[in-house]
Amino acid sequence: MKTLLIITLLIIYGSLYPGDFLTPEQGAFEKFFTDWRWTTSLSDMLGNVMLFIPFGLVSSLIAGTHYHSRTRLFLFFFSGFTLALILQIAQIWLPSRSAILADVIWNMVGLAIGVVIAFFIKKFTQTKVHALDIKIVIPLTILILWIISELVPLVPAIDLQKFKDALKPLFLEFDLSFPTALLHMAGMIVTASILKVVTHSPLRWLTLILLTVIVGKITIISLQLDITTLIGLTIGYLLSIVLLYFETSKLLAISFWVLLLAATLERITPFSLASDGVLSLIPFATMLKGSMQTGAVGLSQSLFIYAALLWLTQKMGGNFKGIVIAIIIWTTFIELTQMMLLGRTADITEPLLVIFISWAFAEFQHYTNKTQKQSIPAKPYVDSRYSSPQTISMSSAQGNSFLLVSIILMLGMTGTIWFTLRLPSIPYNLKELFLGNGNLLFIFIFVQALFWVGTGAAWTSHKVVTSARPYLILPCWVMLVSLISLILLSISVTQESIADIAGSNNLYWFVINRDIWGENWKSIFEWVGPDIVSILERAVRYTALYSPLIIFLVLFILPIFEQKKLTIQQSVPLIIVTFLWLWLAKAIAFDWSSTDNLNELIARDGPMGWGGGGYLYTLLLLLCFNATLLARTVNFRLSSIFSLVLTIIALPFGWWLLTNGLEANVEKYGNIFSGTQFLLGPDRKQTLPETELFIRWSIVQIGFVMIISFGIRNYYQIRSLASKIK
Repeated sequence: MKTLLIITLLIIYGSLYPGDFLTPEQGAFEKFFTDWRWTTSLSDMLGNVMLFIPFGLVSSLIAGTHYHSRTRLFLFFFSGFTLALILQIAQIWLPSRSAILADVIWNMVGLAIGVVIAFFIKKFTQTKVHALDIKIVIPLTILILWIISELVPLVPAIDLQKFKDALKPLFLEFDLSFPTALLHMAGMIVTASILKVVTHSPLRWLTLILLTVIVGKITIISLQLDITTLIGLTIGYLLSIVLLYFETSKLLAISFWVLLLAATLERITPFSLASDGVLSLIPFATMLKGSMQTGAVGLSQSLFIYAALLWLTQKMGGNFKGIVIAIIIWTTFIELTQMMLLGRTADITEPLLVIFISWAFAEFQHYTNKTQKQSIPAKPYVDSRYSSPQTISMSSAQGNSFLLVSIILMLGMTGTIWFTLRLPSIPYNLKELFLGNGNLLFIFIFVQALFWVGTGAAWTSHKVVTSARPYLILPCWVMLVSLISLILLSISVTQESIADIAGSNNLYWFVINRDIWGENWKSIFEWVGPDIVSILERAVRYTALYSPLIIFLVLFILPIFEQKKLTIQQSVPLIIVTFLWLWLAKAIAFDWSSTDNLNELIARDGPMGWGGGGYLYTLLLLLCFNATLLARTVNFRLSSIFSLVLTIIALPFGWWLLTNGLEANVEKYGNIFSGTQFLLGPDRKQTLPETELFIRWSIVQIGFVMIISFGIRNYYQIRSLASKIK
């Protein structure tokens, strides 16, 4: 039922976008109920049909096959009709939308098509067929998505002049787009992979599909057969003939990489930089604006690409969750790149589509497993990809896949940071952060330090929960994890950068010259020497700054991840030690700090009389909770949706905490700037608008949360693999 609820919410969102409600004109209601036209524009009718197909599909699947299923299906039909009618009436208040009663009829046509599709799915899943017959539903759906993306609006015309016009681009001009041709070629190769899996005559079907697409380009209204499409499809077909002789595993791998490359090039070319790019935080904004046909092509193409990538990796035996995260990072990187490209519009739709498709995959798997168990007595099958972190076990193939995904993510982050450092308007403190002038090796080590945050916190949590005296283990492991982080940073970023946040080493000078600790300590310091004291002071100051992050993560990881629970006798002293440690860390890092960056940037008194440190610690708690919950998402159902919604909701709340935790006006070197400008702006003189600062912070917050969550999952996956090897 939750699936139907999510689909309903998406329908409401798409129908009421952009939400610019105004008082309707006089007589608008009478006009709506007296306009009995059955047809509107072709793209509008197709859009309304497609909108309600998922509603009918899921409604029919929920209705089931038992004796009262007809009653339930009738109720779903009535609910769908009521929803469509209400949404059309609501559009009367939207000046940018055209409310018409005919759209309700076309919505019902889409709902009926969804019911028919569900009928065939139930035939597959409820009869005693081989598991392979059920699994062809997803690849066939992917194949249909590709054909739809090529042939939208799917309505042929019987007009000889139209056929001639569709062929004119082949003879009048030679305008070849390599990225677009590559994408057509990739579509053909993916089609060949699907056909090799689902049929015994892949070449015959591939030829038929190629001819169907070419004929469709000529006969379907508003479509043309240009040289780019023809070359792409032809080369893809010829390569597929050769690739069909390859082993299935090799063909799947080639299809994956070709599609990934084609999709990347198509979305970042032509690579013409622009300085006024923006990121739209409104989902589906680009698709819902302008032509319905253009939006349908873009949506079907994106659904095909992401569904195909996920299915191909599944068939290759890859870690599904890891691949989903990798594709989300890839799509996010593409969208961020499009912000800097001329003529491109970046928004958050693409990562959300990946999440939606992965959730749909998991829901379909859950439905088919449930249906088969009801119809065919069999031993229960447990897929390790959907088991809990505590009970997960990985085969050697899954372990290799997991390690591969980890390496790909780390290399992807390294490349992203390297590319970011070379962009204009990057904060100067970020440009000067790394050793070797931003050398890739040092950036890669820095990425390890980032992932270590989550991994180290999970490691500490496990040590705490398995110890008889957790109140002693926690400080020891927090110091150890902090020192490992400091070592990784020391060999990747400059010492000046570490000193800017942790503080400079001045304790030796104060003890020797100011005699702050007395003669005995002065003698000890003179005997030890300034070098050793500086090393110890740097470690202590960094641990004080770093340890609250680890402790907050441990507090969330313990109840969410670990099966073993602490007793009351263990918890009470652990809580006391935790508070004492946090107090000491705060005193060393802030009250006794030796860097003016922290003291000057942190707000003295917040709006409610709460110091800036309180807001920043609350921000840290929010991010740690978000990251832990995201790491705990082991399936792609309700918990995943909740985690992702929390991640999105946390963005404005995190921004509010950051702005209240930092000084609004900092005067330094003759300039006045805010703390957020100092952290996120290019320099102290060039100020950025509040919207751009918020976008930059959103990128930082999302990246921070995802990196920590992946680090946490890293630890539990490695622990599971190690236990399997033993």
